[in-house]
Amino acid sequence: MEHILKRPDGCNIFYTVDDYSDPWKKTETVLFVHGLAESGEAWRAWVPHLMRNYRVVRIDLRGFGRSTPMPAEHEWSMAELLDDIEALIRHLGCTRVHLVGAKSGGSMALAMAANRPHLVRTLTGVTPPVLPAAGVDDWVKHISTKGVLDWARHTMQGRLGSAATPAEVDWWVNNLQGKTPLSTLQGYLRWVPTLDIREDVKRITCPTLIITTTGSGLRSVDGVKAWVAGV
Repeated sequence: MEHILKRPDGCNIFYTVDDYSDPWKKTETVLFVHGLAESGEAWRAWVPHLMRNYRVVRIDLRGFGRSTPMPAEHEWSMAELLDDIEALIRHLGCTRVHLVGAKSGGSMALAMAANRPHLVRTLTGVTPPVLPAAGVDDWVKHISTKGVLDWARHTMQGRLGSAATPAEVDWWVNNLQGKTPLSTLQGYLRWVPTLDIREDVKRITCPTLIITTTGSGLRSVDGVKAWVAGV
């Protein structure tokens, strides 16, 4: 089911709930947080595996998907994004959730587990960066001159990895990332290079799973192992 959470600043946060668990049982909630230029749709393949035993919630972060677009001058911050996620958790009536995040959404999940541990039952991060991203300036120039769709077309194969089929790449380009509002991405890409949560991850105490890959250029396995050792 599709829902909207209204935030105090006027932003509408879109989210979906899939729950086919037994209605007479108390079901735990899994909350998915997507990455840059994505939406809750990025998690669609995970839903069928979980919704029989969990309430599965997928958020469209502010600015992305079907949530309210953000102006280019919006001052993004980790605190604001975590406030949105916490507001959704409270709105859902949860005390704690199984939190799953990918890419920059994984950074948010790590920061939430470190700084608001009372809300996180377990943590799963899929290629989450803990250091400032490199090469973002080139992306900003690309989207500003040629648009988001062209940027998605030219960068998607490298970001998905060599195993991604042409049909898969096409879906991510035309149905997901290429639809991101230009203004949202311009502001978000100013914020991403400031992300540095190396000290935060040292405070994580909940059960944690970090997933990474050798098949894409997102980040090296050795680099991930180095910071995971401190969790």
